[in-house]
Amino acid sequence: LTGCGCLVVLIIGITIFLRLALGSGPQTLKKVPLNFPNDIPVYDENNIEQITFVSGKYKNRGIEIAAFFPKIILSPLFLTLNKNEQDADDAGKFASVKNLWQIISAPVSDHRDTVQIEWRNLNADPFFIIGYYRTELQKNNYNIDVNSIGENVQQFSFSKGDVTGSVYVGGTKGQSTEYMALTVNLSTEAANDSTQ
Repeated sequence: LTGCGCLVVLIIGITIFLRLALGSGPQTLKKVPLNFPNDIPVYDENNIEQITFVSGKYKNRGIEIAAFFPKIILSPLFLTLNKNEQDADDAGKFASVKNLWQIISAPVSDHRDTVQIEWRNLNADPFFIIGYYRTELQKNNYNIDVNSIGENVQQFSFSKGDVTGSVYVGGTKGQSTEYMALTVNLSTEAANDSTQ
């Protein structure tokens, strides 16, 4: 009974730790965040169906936790390889500890936050909407990468500096747009300021 009790407490402890480490999941917002780039147009704000905010910490915390132990194991190897550049005095030892901490704390993946805005059943033609976004983003110096143009689905990605994103439009030419999604990846610091 004592052994099973310890096992249950261990499982509960691991569950609580993972919940705290992963943080809160995606949040549904009522309006576009304040840090959303002004040079990315938001089509028909009155008919937005859903705005979802996903924290960069939430998206990548699992990867960071999984990479933590390999980084601890491999970091002495990296420091040994860089030993030629270090001095043997106290300053060199301090630099070694500092380098070790930089290796362990360096992020493995992209930590930007994501904002996704979704629309359904828009009156506009899907080809008009995709053309509108392409034109407006090019005017604002975004790089456009055409991913796919099909009969019922059109999609492209864009980037400028540390802001990246994509536009997805679904619908038949000459008819209304069934579904549209604008996804934008933003820097974490700016997103934290806007969600407080």
